Amino acid sequence: MSDVSINSAPRGASLSTQSWFWLIVCAGMVIRIVWAGFIPVEPVSDSSAYNTFAWNIVNHGVYGWNANEPGAYWPVGTSAVAALTYMVLGDSFLGIVVLNLIASFATMYFINRLGDIYFGRPYGLVATAIIAFWPNLILFTTILSSELYFIALVTAGWFFWERREGKVWVNLALCGLIWGLGSYMRPVILFLPAAVAIATATISRKFVQTGVRCIVVTLLIVLVVSPWTYRNYLVFGEPVLVSTNFGPNFWMGNNPESTGGYMELPEWVNGMSETERATALSAIAKGYIAENPIRFATDTVVKAVKLHSRETIGVAWNEAAIESKLGAIGPTLFKLVSTGYWYAVVALALAGAAVLFMQGGFFGLFHPAVGGWAYFTLLHAIIVVEDRYHMASTPFIAMLAALSLGKAGQHYCNRKRSAVGKAA
Repeated sequence: MSDVSINSAPRGASLSTQSWFWLIVCAGMVIRIVWAGFIPVEPVSDSSAYNTFAWNIVNHGVYGWNANEPGAYWPVGTSAVAALTYMVLGDSFLGIVVLNLIASFATMYFINRLGDIYFGRPYGLVATAIIAFWPNLILFTTILSSELYFIALVTAGWFFWERREGKVWVNLALCGLIWGLGSYMRPVILFLPAAVAIATATISRKFVQTGVRCIVVTLLIVLVVSPWTYRNYLVFGEPVLVSTNFGPNFWMGNNPESTGGYMELPEWVNGMSETERATALSAIAKGYIAENPIRFATDTVVKAVKLHSRETIGVAWNEAAIESKLGAIGPTLFKLVSTGYWYAVVALALAGAAVLFMQGGFFGLFHPAVGGWAYFTLLHAIIVVEDRYHMASTPFIAMLAALSLGKAGQHYCNRKRSAVGKAA
């Protein structure tokens, strides 16, 4: 059992609970399969780049824009996974859809197990339902991207971090392995163990034990990505953990012309190597922050809000296909539904955080679900934001939303039983 569990619901296994779980999961998977049958995969924007990288791996054994320019601007994981499907299935996106479906199932499975660990089985079911019917996650079934893989890996690793069944070292090894694989998708996962450990230790007071677990998992993450780090050393002449885009992204969010979102790189970096460009742009961002600390602080807050302002990327990257099926009104309707669901879930998650506060005071907010959401929010707010960057927080938001919904349902049932008792 988790050190931060506040179990407020029965945990006994029952056929009805299992039946509800599989009903929810099957419904969520059927919706995704129907969507995939309705909307084809048509790579645009980042998806197009991943597709290009993947085919260069297949045809030339080189990760980069072309066979003569190996690179590491973006993490290799998504392109490597896509390349594997192309090697097996040829020029087909079927493998991409299948893997997206598997990632979706894994997220639902592990979020259910985490809900059981933290709050009790009913809450796990609610969290599963939130993930199962989340419009943006459904839309990503037909998108070649890192998001669904990363969410699944974050959730699975989080489960093994909290799991108390079996051998401790096995759970830690699985957590480190899974989050290490997540680093191949998005290296921002590297410091997630620290964020979760701080939250866990603050509540459990087991600082040494939790600190050791954090160090072990972090070292395992580094070990898992070390083959790619060595490959980057051979390519660039210096070690690069996973990718070289931190400097450019850091600059995009921290320069006098920054709006907090994506920017085209300045012309003066043309001709630089990826590592030279990263170093130069990172230095400018650091200098800007040092000279404008107050503006940096206020911009960080603004970017944190902007990060949560909408959820339309799943529609945008499927827009051409949606419009071809439903006309010009189609994308607009899907954007309204997707963002409406997003606002509702965020509001419920904030209510879930309030529940933790009411139950445990200030320290109640040091729940790993809050810590994980805060970690990804702060990280991107410091660097650069786009609406898809908040997707890494999806499992943490779903867990908190499930808590508030479950508590509301529990309160309603208690009041109903009380009213019946008084009437009797």
